[in-house]
Amino acid sequence: MEVIMTKLIHALNSKKFRYGAFSTLTAIVVIAVLIVVNLIFSSLNLSYDVSKNKSYSISKYSIDIIKKVQDPINIYVLAKSGSENPDFKDIILDYTKYNSNIKVEVKDPNLYPQLVDKFKSDPSQSVSSNSVVVENGKTKKFKLIDAGQMITIGFDQQSYKEYVQSIDVEPQITNAIENVTGNKTHIIYSITGNGELSLPEKLINAIKLANYEMKDINVLTEEVPKETNLIFVTTPAKDWTPEMANKVKTYLQNGGQAVFALNFTTSGFPNLMSVLGAYGVSVDNKVIIETNTNNSLPNQTTVLLPNLEVNEITKSLADKQYKVLLPVATGIKQNNIKRNSLKVNPILTSSAKSYAKNSSAQSVEKVNGDMSGPFNLAVMITDYTDTKTYFETKLVVIGTDTLISPESNSVSGGTNYNFIVNSINWTQGKESGSYIPPKAPNVATQLQLSGGQAVIITLVTVIVIPLTILVIGIVVWARRRNS
Repeated sequence: MEVIMTKLIHALNSKKFRYGAFSTLTAIVVIAVLIVVNLIFSSLNLSYDVSKNKSYSISKYSIDIIKKVQDPINIYVLAKSGSENPDFKDIILDYTKYNSNIKVEVKDPNLYPQLVDKFKSDPSQSVSSNSVVVENGKTKKFKLIDAGQMITIGFDQQSYKEYVQSIDVEPQITNAIENVTGNKTHIIYSITGNGELSLPEKLINAIKLANYEMKDINVLTEEVPKETNLIFVTTPAKDWTPEMANKVKTYLQNGGQAVFALNFTTSGFPNLMSVLGAYGVSVDNKVIIETNTNNSLPNQTTVLLPNLEVNEITKSLADKQYKVLLPVATGIKQNNIKRNSLKVNPILTSSAKSYAKNSSAQSVEKVNGDMSGPFNLAVMITDYTDTKTYFETKLVVIGTDTLISPESNSVSGGTNYNFIVNSINWTQGKESGSYIPPKAPNVATQLQLSGGQAVIITLVTVIVIPLTILVIGIVVWARRRNS
């Protein structure tokens, strides 16, 4: 027994045992550290969105909005646990990173039927899976967003199949947060009743996503309501009546705001032009031809890509080098009105190589008598009256109505609707750039590497890393041998 103990003590005191014990202890410490670090980073919920279009991250505008939120906000994803739409959930969870007042919970409608019933507008309403509720925990004001509202479905005319055109989660959620935390609802009335060009549903949705309420009004039979924050005017089929023009003038003179998107035909409508004339501008009766290839689509000199004059409306677009698309546009002429309160500034302009032709011309070629550019294609107007009460009026006048079409917006990459919403925001004193465009869905694409990149990756993975490991091993072995 004594011999065994002596051998055991000798073994424990040997270098081999000490090195083995040290190695084991080191391995245990490293594993423990890795576990602790992993737990810490898991609790921090850190991540980085490497997708091309930042599909899983919210924009700076949304971040700025939610950082100001002081009320507790509860976001309920109404879905069975494990069946949440990942395109929805990842974006929604991103909101919790920037404000601890925002909480996200997944609630199974089958397990929480009373919670779901609480948010229904009527008992018979059906709530689809992956619908979302945004609730102000303080005021109990809420907004239910159906799952169908967070995806835009397109239709492929060639394959006759539907496809996901865009993911609208961020604009819907940010809009809902603004809605449940705000005290004021901005109401926009679209003028109807005289054959006006109707606003497309996609434009209406874009305006709603910027937190505006949209309604129609027939000024032929109705007065402009006092609650109106802005009127949206498009090209009518015929001139307004004097009564219609007077109603709009009265609204504007009392601090009203408006966006006019009018084509060259409105130059022949004296009653409508009298409204704009009161604010120093009129619509020309000519079509702008753009010969500068940087300011029009290829071989389409009447489809303009105007210059963006830097101001509150265009700054967010100009910074990203976006282009507004204006098919068949006319110029906005400035009249000789001398009024210190009135200011007219250009927003969109054509190039010096552009010229204006009569709309009835048979050719787009420039001839004697055609006026040379540049021309104002859209202007922003401010005016005020200061009698017993101070009223400020803001107008945006655009020399075409074709920019509102979904097709024009699609070709511009969404910039047209961004520009329109920015224009509305400017009239309301809201920050330009608050329009949140929907995100294109991620499409799996092959990773494309250049020859140089492939060589570098090969050298690093096949030669550099193995060689580094070999050198470190030799150094460690040599040190242990010498010790």
